[in-house]
Amino acid sequence: MGNDGLSTDSLVRKIGLIADDVQTAMKREKGEEYDRRLIEDSMRRCLEYKLDAIEENMHELFTSPGTREFSQLATMLEQSRLEESAVEVGEAVELAQEFGDDSVFTGRRIFAKSKMAAMIEYLTSKGNHIYRTSLNKLLFYSDLTNYYLLGQGISGAVYYNRRFGPVADPASSILSELVNTEKIRIEPRLHTLEAAAGSDDVLSDQEKKVLDWVSDTYGKMSASEISEFSHLEMAYKFTEPNEAIAYEYGKFFKKLPPRSLIDH
Repeated sequence: MGNDGLSTDSLVRKIGLIADDVQTAMKREKGEEYDRRLIEDSMRRCLEYKLDAIEENMHELFTSPGTREFSQLATMLEQSRLEESAVEVGEAVELAQEFGDDSVFTGRRIFAKSKMAAMIEYLTSKGNHIYRTSLNKLLFYSDLTNYYLLGQGISGAVYYNRRFGPVADPASSILSELVNTEKIRIEPRLHTLEAAAGSDDVLSDQEKKVLDWVSDTYGKMSASEISEFSHLEMAYKFTEPNEAIAYEYGKFFKKLPPRSLIDH
């Protein structure tokens, strides 16, 4: 329903829209062709009875944790709160852009090719079936989750809203370079990516903890599963196609680690 879903005018319009179908159904089932005006009046009375019953029970429905309505209301409230917060992030991003602050799209750090290469090696060394398309999503979740926990990304890459989910444009060429130098191999049967070992000298211990969590959380998803999952994130839904995604949206991820993950 829209904002006027429960208004009298809205109900009258909806009754008018289906009155002809009700007339046809009554003639078919009851053998009577009722006047359209009688049908509309009777439908209004039926709805009034239902609304009266709802009104009588409204307090109990929305204040009793055991009711379906209470659960639905709690879910809707949380979703609305998150959406309002996401809108505020969008407004803050626009303001930052006006002042030339592009760090909102880089996780407040300069892009480091060595960091992204190390991330790719580390993520593909975990024994999961990782494809090129799923790798982009794992990098996305890693950078934005690190930003959520520590206030900055890992690689400094800009992620864009692409058709199959978030993509960091440099990832493709970096992956090709890692394959060409045999740091990563492509498994011939499944075409998955495999690294002999993760890079140990480029990533910090905290960054490795984030990558481990991302690998454990998303690494076993198929390419289509993680792509579909990324489409449900506010980071994707609140960004236009081919636009850069602000790292701040990471705090709205459907799955987030406890902040204790990176405690010393």
